[in-house]
Amino acid sequence: MQETKPQIAILYPGEMGAALAAVLAARGYRVVTTLAHRGDATARRCVAANVHVLQSLSEVVRQSHIVISLVPPAAAEETAQAFCDLAHLAPSAALYVDANSIGPDLARSIGERIARTGHAFVDAAINGLAKNLTTTGTLFLSGERAADIASLVGDTVRTQILGDQPGQASSMKMLLAGLSKGICALYAELALVARAQGMLPDFAQSAAQIYPGVSALVDRMLPTYAQHAARRATEMREVEQTAQSAGVDPCVLAAVRQFHDLLAAAPLDHKQHKTVESIVEQLSVLMSSSSAI
Repeated sequence: MQETKPQIAILYPGEMGAALAAVLAARGYRVVTTLAHRGDATARRCVAANVHVLQSLSEVVRQSHIVISLVPPAAAEETAQAFCDLAHLAPSAALYVDANSIGPDLARSIGERIARTGHAFVDAAINGLAKNLTTTGTLFLSGERAADIASLVGDTVRTQILGDQPGQASSMKMLLAGLSKGICALYAELALVARAQGMLPDFAQSAAQIYPGVSALVDRMLPTYAQHAARRATEMREVEQTAQSAGVDPCVLAAVRQFHDLLAAAPLDHKQHKTVESIVEQLSVLMSSSSAI
């Protein structure tokens, strides 16, 4: 007798949520969500990713064996609480997965809250861009049922189980997020110096030749800041808090966070600013009218 596949909910199909939903749907899982308080862009992503839209969150919780939270970091706790409020409707072996860019302290706190409802919790973190999920993305997992989540994506997405304790996956996310964003911030600031000296093209060319890995990271990430700078500034605050909780004075990370705050304040139109050079040019305009650097 063929085993029935679990139904999976994704709250909510933003870029990464839709990318993960598409992977799961392609592997034969029924993926559901609800569009309450969501915009037209989310609705379009649901259609593209073959996500079934239910009328309410209560219906989502009632029908789903696995609920995956993929929201902006600031909404992670609210989304978890919304599940907890309806957890009595969920199947008995339901599993809640927090896959948000949050620090380990918050991940553990959410896990404890889920446990009090009688349901299981897995801490998850996705490293990489949504468009590259199946090629260069990595799904980090921790928690007693981490293997259950790894089995959902199979070989389609690279996975790594870090242990059976919630917080470990979120810790890895913070470490890698701080590294990638730190490199982008340092490169962008040096690029501003190079531009002021009339050497930006030479700097970019030399960096690509001498440090190809660094340049590849910057070329992949920095152009996406026009669309995601505010979210990444929030993530850097999570990274800074993670360092403080670990007893480390985040002097470098604090500076990276400040630079991301500046990027978030820049009027970057993602339809116009799609290259490193374009973003550096816009940053130079912003800095020329501001004392912040």
